[in-house]
Amino acid sequence: MCPRYLTNPLTRARTAAREVRRITTPSGIVAEIKSKLPVADIVGETVALKRAGTVHKGLCPFHAEKTPSFIVTPDRETWHCFGCGEHGDIFTFLMRRDGLDFREALARLAERAGVELSQHTAREDRHRRRLREALEAAIAWYREVLLQARQAHRARTYLAERGLSDETLERFGIGYALNTWEAMSKRLRAKGFTDDELSGAGLASPSTRGGVYDRFRGRIIIPIRDASGRAVGLGGRILPEGEGPKYLNSPATALFDKSRTLYGIDLAKGAIRREKLAVIVEGYSDVMAAHQAGFVNVVASLGTALTAGQVELANRYADAVALAYDVDLAGETATQRGLLEELGPVVSKVRVIRIPAGKDPDELIRTDPDQWRKAVADAAELLPYFMQRAAGEVDLRQAQGRSGYTRRMLDLLRRLPDRVEQDSYVPQLAQLAGIDERILRDELSRGGRPIPIRPAVDGATQADGETRLTPLERQALTLLLLSPSLARELEVGERLPFRDESAQALGDAWREAVGRDASPDLEQFVAGLDAATADLALSMLASARARGARPDTSADREDLRVCLVRLRIARVNDQLADLEALIRAASEEDAAGDVGELERRVHQLHETRRQLEAEMNAPALVAGERRS
Repeated sequence: MCPRYLTNPLTRARTAAREVRRITTPSGIVAEIKSKLPVADIVGETVALKRAGTVHKGLCPFHAEKTPSFIVTPDRETWHCFGCGEHGDIFTFLMRRDGLDFREALARLAERAGVELSQHTAREDRHRRRLREALEAAIAWYREVLLQARQAHRARTYLAERGLSDETLERFGIGYALNTWEAMSKRLRAKGFTDDELSGAGLASPSTRGGVYDRFRGRIIIPIRDASGRAVGLGGRILPEGEGPKYLNSPATALFDKSRTLYGIDLAKGAIRREKLAVIVEGYSDVMAAHQAGFVNVVASLGTALTAGQVELANRYADAVALAYDVDLAGETATQRGLLEELGPVVSKVRVIRIPAGKDPDELIRTDPDQWRKAVADAAELLPYFMQRAAGEVDLRQAQGRSGYTRRMLDLLRRLPDRVEQDSYVPQLAQLAGIDERILRDELSRGGRPIPIRPAVDGATQADGETRLTPLERQALTLLLLSPSLARELEVGERLPFRDESAQALGDAWREAVGRDASPDLEQFVAGLDAATADLALSMLASARARGARPDTSADREDLRVCLVRLRIARVNDQLADLEALIRAASEEDAAGDVGELERRVHQLHETRRQLEAEMNAPALVAGERRS
């Protein structure tokens, strides 16, 4: 039986919340405040900060210390003290420094950032909903055209020639856009959508003569959806005899960010979670062919430029991703460097599937599914793959070729943010190049600091009302909200491993609510929250309802356990990255004593991570059991 807080439509909860709350907030209010108030500026008012590479360090304001162990990381908008263990974002800092609760910190920082909480309404949420409705209306019409229109005969023939069944086309919602300038626009205007909404959804483009014209014309239409199954954009494939680029995607919109989207993730996420691996291909047809053949853990990156945001999205459900396309473009060094810099800390989670020359995944799956299955099983780590490929492109018997190859590979290794990870690849490089490992390690350490990695923005395109939470944070909060019994099972006083304070506030409030009432009333719970936390809760529940989620306490318990352990591992990885920045700064300052202490902490964190990884892979618990 569905819990009481999911049985009533969420509109009732939204209405009750608006009646009770004195302030409201738009989508991403916490993110908006953070964007206007840099963490280094807020913390710097209290702590004398000194720049140390990509971070800032200073004396912790929360405990007495003589050697700085307090670090601010602007890229993550976080701070952490390695002495007392305190950490958080600007909200946490203000709460800790001034003795405030989250509601008070939110009001104070919003006022300082010039964000008028009292004047924000649901306007932005309504706008995003209208864009989604426009997309869904267009998708339905394109589908109708493919199935019924005489002009779509060539498209139907082409899809049949590609071996795609009617069931597959229905599952993916494939349609066809007539080769006219205004057919779709006229259709949606008749349904009440404005030209601005059509442009905002990426369906139409402004015309120099006024009005808009259809963006997709004479193309097979492929709907692109987020992990919750909500339409965010479209892909258009030209027919073989057509003119124009082979593929055309929606432009960036309020709903669609290609760098944080994976085609097919809504249909593949269950299989990805079961197999603990996401296979990423380049094309839409590759995904459809794979799913049709039973390989359902396959998604597409919407192009060859894999991003950290896409890997993070896949890692919400899997431990690793495997690429089934040529990621190094015949070994171009600049492309290799760019990929490593983009992926940064997640590069070790990426593997490469070696496809036989001249074939793409679609063809291989159709002609030899067993070979595809073996290729996926034999996927190689990304960096060793680069090293092996590059070794075959030069004559390593010649001193010049060996020297050039070694310099290229060391340059790639320096782009890894983790020194330990850098060192782990040295034995393979030494074997390939025929050079002593000690010489390579010396060159690696003398070659300069790793280039700062551009941080990935956490998660996929934000759901309405959600702040910039990581996919794991969103998953953990959703599991807790859907299953109150799981929230009650958590250790009393245990701080959830969230980086974002609004997520922490929601988790704490929910645990307190289920502690008082086994099945708390949703309306009363939301009405008692502050503005940002209330909208976050409503957004989580709306997303859960949209994808038809229902509590499954046994499965959810294990999912939540693994999710929380992975979040703790992520926290340890954050701390390791911060320590590496401090070590580099201390080395430049020739502070040998500081380096020794910092390296001791690095060793401790690696041991902590090892223990957490062992815990993550441990057998599932039965109800009522606790780990020691």
